[in-house]
Formats: sequence, C-alpha cells, structure tokens
Amino acid sequence: MLSEARRRFLAANGAALLVSAALSGTAGELFAIRPAGTMPLGIVFGALQLAVLLLSSWWYDRTLRHHADPLVDLMRRRAELAHPSPPRPGPAGLMSRWPHSSQGRRR
Repeated sequence: MLSEARRRFLAANGAALLVSAALSGTAGELFAIRPAGTMPLGIVFGALQLAVLLLSSWWYDRTLRHHADPLVDLMRRRAELAHPSPPRPGPAGLMSRWPHSSQGRRR
C-alpha cells in the first residue's frame, strides 16, 4: 500500500512538473498571456502546480498516518513485550569517560 501511495505521489507531482516544463519550453509565450488582464498564465500555472503539490503532500501524509503509523505502533508494542523496560544509564558520577582507571587524568 505504501509503495503505491509513493508512486501516486510521484506521478501526480511529476506530471505537473513535466507539463509545466513542456509548456514553457515549447510555448513560452503562452505564459505571458494575460487573459483577464490581471495575472499572466505562467503565474496561474505555477499556482496550480503548487496546489497539486500541497494537495498530494497532504494526501500522502494522511495515507502514511493511516497505514504506516499503526504498523510502527504494533512494532513498538512487540518490542516492549520482548524487552519490558529499556536499559537506564547510571548516575553521571559513576560513569567514566575512560574504560580503565589508569587512563585519563590523574587525580
């Protein structure tokens, strides 16, 4: 499921990028046309490409949250069952930077 979501995300954003690159390479003057007299079509196409990116990112994040996060939670629960308490470090005063007492600073 996750690899299909990744393929859809890349296809949607790749298609939008390729269409805008192909249009700008072949019909660059199209991006300068102002149909309503306000914004050039290049700005409109860029905004549409940004909207596709934002919507597909939202969709991909939602898909991962619904499919991958439960798997991660399941793995965490299994790990907690196998190792109920994670190892805890001792107090900082008992820890030494040096593996042997003869190394390091002399006291």
